[in-house]
Amino acid sequence: MHWLNRILIAGLIAAVVAWGPRQLELAAGSEELARVEQEREELRSANATLRTEIGSLQSEVRALKTDPAEVARIAREDLNLVGIGEVVFEVERVSRPAGTP
Repeated sequence: MHWLNRILIAGLIAAVVAWGPRQLELAAGSEELARVEQEREELRSANATLRTEIGSLQSEVRALKTDPAEVARIAREDLNLVGIGEVVFEVERVSRPAGTP
């Protein structure tokens, strides 16, 4: 009976040695998996934002290709251009001394 206990203990030790590192590897892998899933969700969110931005840029390009008023608006706002027959007024702000109303 004494030899049977030794065999059972040896088998138990062998099982722990074989099974233990695998469990540690699985635990480390689950942390890595959670990190990768979190990164995946962040990338999906960023992709959705970029798709929205792409849609608005495509509609702006479509408007610029088809609508002359949109081209004129961009020319005025972004390039500071003036149309034919328009008059430009430049207003300068004068800084007042600290005691005057």
